[in-house]
Amino acid sequence: MSEMFRPPQGPCYADLEGKVALVTGGGAGIGRGISLRLAAEKMRVFLCGRTEETLLESAAAIADRGGSAAPIVADLSHEGDIARLFERVQDEAGRLDVLVHNAALVRGGPLTKTDVDYWRTMFATNVESAFHLAKRASEMMIPQESGAMVFVSTVGAVQAHHDMLAYDSSKGAIDSMVRSLALELAQYGIRVNGIAPGATMNRAFDDEIPADRMRQPYVPLGRRGTPAEMASAVAFLAGGQASYIAGQILCVDGGATAQLSPRGVFI
Repeated sequence: MSEMFRPPQGPCYADLEGKVALVTGGGAGIGRGISLRLAAEKMRVFLCGRTEETLLESAAAIADRGGSAAPIVADLSHEGDIARLFERVQDEAGRLDVLVHNAALVRGGPLTKTDVDYWRTMFATNVESAFHLAKRASEMMIPQESGAMVFVSTVGAVQAHHDMLAYDSSKGAIDSMVRSLALELAQYGIRVNGIAPGATMNRAFDDEIPADRMRQPYVPLGRRGTPAEMASAVAFLAGGQASYIAGQILCVDGGATAQLSPRGVFI
């Protein structure tokens, strides 16, 4: 591995220019990377989250790069906030071309320490929000007979994490939802897909990153991913280059889910 790593950059997809995107959890981590990349594709980006400070920082970063971003504070565990969010998009843009649902509650805990309230909170935040967002987005996209939805899942829905029962289960439900939504909405020209990130450096937004900060020996590519790499997959699935892809979960994980065990460990 070279001493410095440069994450992928946009724009790459001319057909996204001028379209409208809504990115949940768009102020930090992978969501910020997605917001930055879609703005680089010259999309009009609405980004929402619970923390105003991070939303404003991300919107400012987009503006500094010549992009268009509207930050909206919203708690997606409340249906009223979701309704207000879509009213804002409708009032200001009049359409929605791409929904990216990235916001999620990420917490660990084994079965013995998972009570029913914790389980319900996880599913309310991660799964019920996805249902409400998909329903509202479809109401805007169906009359257009076009649109794309991308849901951010996890490799833990494919190969389970240790002590992440509630989280991995909620993301497994998202994967199933992606397939069902894809079947139902395909007739309206709406494509629904997901990405499953592997180990990701959620705070890495620099143009170049020291390679030694990224090392991860248990991943076949030998390193963690970056928000920009997750965002590249989202931008691809959102645009016309993915016009015949629907109902799929793309693992963006450096090959982690392809292996039975790390190199040197034989099972």
